Amino acid sequence: MGGENEEFEVYDHSLTKDGVVEEYYVHFHGKLYALPANEVVIIEGKTHPSDEEHGKKPKRKRKK
Repeated sequence: MGGENEEFEVYDHSLTKDGVVEEYYVHFHGKLYALPANEVVIIEGKTHPSDEEHGKKPKRKRKK
């Protein structure tokens, strides 16, 4: 994809059921790539200010 020391901006990410980042999605030369989180080195991190901005949905009650 890119050189070993090439930097990319993360477009999105996916989480496991436990809330651990599983994959990062990055744009590179006009294409979207999925990168396994265990192969990515984070050089600058950002956090989400709120659950609403991240798109977290409210918990739903289960019908029995």
